[in-house]
Amino acid sequence: MTAPATTPATPATPSTAPTSDRYVPAGPPGRPKPGYTPARVAVPVFALAALLATGQMYTPIPMFAEMEATWDVGLGSMTWIISAFAFGYAAGFVAFGPMADRFGRRRVLVTGLIAAGVVTLLTGLAPTFAAAVPLRVLQGLAVGAIPPAMTAYATTRIAPARRAVAVTAIITAFLASTVLGQLAAQAVVRTADWQWVFAGSAVLFGVAALAAARVMSPDEIDPGASLARSYAAIPRVLRIGRLLPMLAAAALAMGSMVAAYTGIELTGVVTGNAALLTLRASALPVMIALPFLAIPLARLDRTSHLPLGTAVAGLAMVAAAFAGGNLTALAILLAVLVFGIGIAGPAMNQIAAEAGGEQRAAATSVAMFSFYVGATAGPLVASAVAPHGFAALAWTLAAMLLTAAGLALWGKRKASRDQGGTPDGASRRTL
Repeated sequence: MTAPATTPATPATPSTAPTSDRYVPAGPPGRPKPGYTPARVAVPVFALAALLATGQMYTPIPMFAEMEATWDVGLGSMTWIISAFAFGYAAGFVAFGPMADRFGRRRVLVTGLIAAGVVTLLTGLAPTFAAAVPLRVLQGLAVGAIPPAMTAYATTRIAPARRAVAVTAIITAFLASTVLGQLAAQAVVRTADWQWVFAGSAVLFGVAALAAARVMSPDEIDPGASLARSYAAIPRVLRIGRLLPMLAAAALAMGSMVAAYTGIELTGVVTGNAALLTLRASALPVMIALPFLAIPLARLDRTSHLPLGTAVAGLAMVAAAFAGGNLTALAILLAVLVFGIGIAGPAMNQIAAEAGGEQRAAATSVAMFSFYVGATAGPLVASAVAPHGFAALAWTLAAMLLTAAGLALWGKRKASRDQGGTPDGASRRTL
């Protein structure tokens, strides 16, 4: 029988496995107890899976010219290669998050990695653009199984003292993939055909599937669990009042980051592929540092991370409005932007997961869905504002981010008024 949510859950042992995965409040540092997956073995595998997952959205960008030549289509058509994946990816969060609750996080993650590898290989073999677009939708859908299952597992099966660092490392890998995916693709197409990028990604998906199956603990599934109940958790998540402004803040934050990078290229404030990639890569040191910064940031409750991160990112965009075309200044400010989003992202996932209770994968999928709804809208914002110059874009993004900070503060105050809330804003009541 599952322990009440107000009492720390007992780690699973061969003879005392719980029937469901409830959130275990963070405790003092120490060695992982039996039943927990050591962070040192889980995080590298999950980070690889995260890099591969979101990286698939961005790897085609440096290969547009080669893909256009192969399929004999124009640049305008090529944007559908990105949009098709984004559509499937967002849908995958909602489709597979509840399945992870019902059938087990390990099973859904490993199956998703294998399916992603197969569809990724087929996408690289697509003979025409018309065949590639639906394959990209399917690729995004398969990849969409990875984030909710993986983050839900990390928030339950990694030792509480290491959990914040582990989740931050995973979310950071998702963020880093926006840059690393493009850098890897550009390196490959210098010496090989673009199809090898997809083939290589397919192989790495297979490697990640084998590694995940090896390091993850067996699934513990409640025999009475219902898939319908898991899907019903999604509208229940949306009825948690304090989460709604936070989810909107997360969408604005992610959309702003994508719009910033897209807008830099559209406005021409920095030109040339080398300069653009250098500008994007400038944020990598911040991404690497984020998991280590999770330790001092843990002194703040998680509901404070979201307004703090979005406010920092918003102030960076205010400063960027005055930077002009100064490459060094823009590089620093974009790094600060990524730093702010890197604080907000993991916090939103953990807040949603804790509010979800036994249906934490469904709740996490809602949070991730909100991120990529924002990411889908980001380029549209950049395209609409870019004709007015980079300064106008920077001010627009600053307004979006500061609005996000206001929404996050509103959600934090609603959480503090929730009589069932805990000190970190997570409700004692589950779905």
